[in-house]
Amino acid sequence: MAADTEWVHAVERAYVAAATGGALPPPGDPAQLPRARAAIGAVASHYLAVGTPRSFGLVVDPDEVETAIASLAAHRTWFAPRDLRCAGLGAPATADATGARVTSLEEALACDIVCIHARLHLDAAQLRRGTHVNLLTSATYDDELAQVASITHEQPGLGALAAGLVDGRQLDELTLFVIGDAAIALGALGSRA
Repeated sequence: MAADTEWVHAVERAYVAAATGGALPPPGDPAQLPRARAAIGAVASHYLAVGTPRSFGLVVDPDEVETAIASLAAHRTWFAPRDLRCAGLGAPATADATGARVTSLEEALACDIVCIHARLHLDAAQLRRGTHVNLLTSATYDDELAQVASITHEQPGLGALAAGLVDGRQLDELTLFVIGDAAIALGALGSRA
């Protein structure tokens, strides 16, 4: 484990503990929310995305740039995508900080892994099979997407995935992860010395 990714692994261990009856970390510092959400998304992608993603997309509002930058850093714990794309009003600042290229929303949503850091509504027609999407802010999705995607919610789903209690990706499906309150991740980050 590299020291620069220990924060992501700490979050993963906290969700495993939550799913297996282990001790939960004490409440964390709300100032850590950007890193907590980034780590949660990376852990979800670890279990729900294709094994070797070539492309990584970010959809970013201006007030979510810090979290989007942290998302890419957290995902690099397990993945090394070569094609980095970002869209949304926060895309220019995100691109400057990450080396991603600014694209249309459609191009960003066509990636193997997509992290949504913007208030938007997703339709099933916007996504392709095989894509994994992390909804890491108050984004919503349509009923058709709910029917065609395999959806995992932070509680209790992320811990069950990380602990191996449920299976992750099954073949070439469309997977969607929906963040909750991030309390476990905040606690894990707050308990690190």
